[in-house]
Amino acid sequence: MTRSNKTAGFTLVELLVVIAIIGILVGLLLPAVQAAREAARRMQCSNNLKQLGLAMHNYHDTHKVFPLNMAGGGQNGGATCTSGFYSWLTYLLPQIEQGNLYNQINFSVEMADAGSCHNVFDASISSSHVNAAAASTIISTFLCPSDPGGHSNAVVMGSSNPASDNYAGNAGWPSWSEGLAGERRAPNAPYNGVISLGTPAVNVPWHPRRGIRFADVTDGLSNTTAISERLIMQAQDLDAIRNADPRILSHHTTENARTQAEIAANCELAHRDLFHSAFQGRAWISGWTLTAPTFMHIYSPNSHNCHYHGGEGTGDNIITPSSYHTGGVNVAMGDGSIHFVSDSIDQRLWWLLGARNDGEITEFPE
Repeated sequence: MTRSNKTAGFTLVELLVVIAIIGILVGLLLPAVQAAREAARRMQCSNNLKQLGLAMHNYHDTHKVFPLNMAGGGQNGGATCTSGFYSWLTYLLPQIEQGNLYNQINFSVEMADAGSCHNVFDASISSSHVNAAAASTIISTFLCPSDPGGHSNAVVMGSSNPASDNYAGNAGWPSWSEGLAGERRAPNAPYNGVISLGTPAVNVPWHPRRGIRFADVTDGLSNTTAISERLIMQAQDLDAIRNADPRILSHHTTENARTQAEIAANCELAHRDLFHSAFQGRAWISGWTLTAPTFMHIYSPNSHNCHYHGGEGTGDNIITPSSYHTGGVNVAMGDGSIHFVSDSIDQRLWWLLGARNDGEITEFPE
């Protein structure tokens, strides 16, 4: 008898087949892993909104009103665009366990280094500002983990490199809106959002004289949006801004009284304005209109923004909710409940959800 020297093993063809099968399995697995990660990020974003919704209620318990979009004791520097005041998010710091940071802020000085409306550098917050350290503090509750927009705002917002935020308060409909069918007098139609617009340096006729109370939301807190998410501008120069995500870019609309539908149609045809697009989400501490501390109900989520000339001084800025979640955005209602709003939401329903006192009670779509 003779012993065979033949040994078992894989042929080259078999090895290639095994590698191909593994590649296919990995290809099938990766989308599932990515989907699971995004689901976790979306849940965290939803939890952030839940915390902010509860913080708004705690603020109301203390002050008997929801916070203003901007406030502060400092002087504006003689300008009207109010770049020097503090956002409503700043005033919620004690309600989200950031009381120490809140106490470090000197609210007696204006937040920006200067107050000019149309110079990008005059809205900056320099490293020498008394509140520079606070401005640059990253607050995880203010950031949606699905948005890759990072802490890189020194070029645009100043050498303190202010920390970003993803969440905006509901400012209702523009003052130029005649409503659904001409039922509102415009311009200067009464403010109908939840986060009250106010400009400490300027008297604007259609601004309320105080924050919004629970009792002012006559359509019901559960039927009116309070907070939503919107993307952060990441671009650092004009070319990059010009080629940024189109959902962040702001189109100019003319200052004419129009119905909600007419405003939407007019803005679709307008040109993009890079100045009004450059600052979105770049500084949570800033109440300046162009950092987009508020949003409005004209366009359905994940479309684009629009603005009026002079709106940077009054808060009349049509920021549209946007996100990197597939198919929609998270929204906190006035009662603190959280919903996911589809990009395809009925436009009329979206308009009604944005107004606290339109007289039409709507049920949120499930």
